[in-house]
Amino acid sequence: MIQRFNNSTEYIQHKNLQSMQKNPLIRLFEVILIKRECYINDLWELVGHETVSSRDNTRDKLDRAIEWILKRLVALNVVAFGEHMGMQILPDSLKIIRMPKIIIGILKSSSEKRTILVYGNLDVEEALLEDGWVTDPFVMTELGNFLYGRGVALDKGPLMCWLNAIQAYRDAGLRLPINIVFLIESMAHSGSLGLQDVLQQRISFFREVSCVVIATRRWQSNITPCIVYGSRGLVYYHLEVECANRSLSSCEHCGTLFEALPDLFYLLSAIVDCQMHILFEGSMETFQIDRNVFRFTEFNYQEFGHCLDVQDLPHQAQKQAALAENWITPHISIHGIEGGNNESDVRFIIPHKVIGKFSISLSPNQNSEQITNALQQHLGNMWVRRGSPNKMKLCEKLVVPPWSGSCDTPEYQAAFRAMNHTYQLNPNFIRDGGALLAPSVFQHCLQKNVLVLPIARNDCGGSPVNERISVPNYIMGTQLMTAFMWEYAKRNVESPRN
Repeated sequence: MIQRFNNSTEYIQHKNLQSMQKNPLIRLFEVILIKRECYINDLWELVGHETVSSRDNTRDKLDRAIEWILKRLVALNVVAFGEHMGMQILPDSLKIIRMPKIIIGILKSSSEKRTILVYGNLDVEEALLEDGWVTDPFVMTELGNFLYGRGVALDKGPLMCWLNAIQAYRDAGLRLPINIVFLIESMAHSGSLGLQDVLQQRISFFREVSCVVIATRRWQSNITPCIVYGSRGLVYYHLEVECANRSLSSCEHCGTLFEALPDLFYLLSAIVDCQMHILFEGSMETFQIDRNVFRFTEFNYQEFGHCLDVQDLPHQAQKQAALAENWITPHISIHGIEGGNNESDVRFIIPHKVIGKFSISLSPNQNSEQITNALQQHLGNMWVRRGSPNKMKLCEKLVVPPWSGSCDTPEYQAAFRAMNHTYQLNPNFIRDGGALLAPSVFQHCLQKNVLVLPIARNDCGGSPVNERISVPNYIMGTQLMTAFMWEYAKRNVESPRN
């Protein structure tokens, strides 16, 4: 393989390995620093697989990435196999295609040790060079202190940290202190289709699991690491308005019909105002905010806004208000309009059907059925007031339930100590402003506690363009996983199960 990265140690300086009697965790960290270039090159190879699950023409590339990971797991003495997921109907073309396999792996060294379930995903979001990427998104490139490429911060990078951590124990001559069950899917960015079915059908593989650990997301800042103990839910909608059986021309038909696009604009403006406040009843009355959760969170709102590269911030210097809006308060985001004229040239089309795409983020104690019923009633009332003869329909396309982990548990305490070892800082405990489907699926199927360990700084970027991770963050991500396993095993010695 072509060596793509330099061998300089300007980012991370390491010491020579000392005697075997030193602290095992220090030995592990030093082994990881020495293997820095190997870890980077492995990530470069994995990023090179164009694993966009939303495209049917990249399924063969997904299959190759799955085989690549399977070989790596087997080389680490993991008993691993690919489970067939069945067939998938594509929503646009109604074409039926085979879903990629889901990987199940077991690394068990002793029945006396605790077992964790490590969840990861190989698929990534869509990434096109013309979207504004400074590099080819599927050729990982080192620029300055950062590695650029789709999946380096949120998908493939964190997954490789787990594999690197297992290899580090072997390189240091140490036994793995815990048992691991791997579950690696390739449909995470396509609604995790089939994940719940596999968990239910293969439940015997997960009976000994004591907790679920997911490495994804980003820190709330660029300095302080964090542990994610929950996230908001989300409901994604399509709002359709149809005025005719075919598209017409404004040159010939202007003023002779009730057009669909103005109706859609009217409805969208009736559910959210210019301050992005939700306007329908039933969405805001049921959520609660415990402001005590914000008090000990280190968060610089101005720095956060600088990473967003926006003109202004709505909450100025009010940290608690900003965190409440990001973590808890219900919120509407409008994502686009399908069916309208999006070409750059001048066209006089009156679209016969338009679809507004938007989502509502749910607070931790809300459910999607309650919000959808309130939204349908509000849109129905506004449609009657509008008096349009056109057809209007609201479709629920995706539901991601909220989830919350229990922080006063051995796994969260181990994660806290592991982050302190790795970053020499106490981490923030945060709720994530985005929606994560996998944690709620695991909680529902396995009834186990879930925690999320991000490895990327806030400015590393996840989507839509220029995803990146700093070299130190990637290497320290591997150190974090080794430290978590060590600390979780130590907790088992201190508090053995009956």
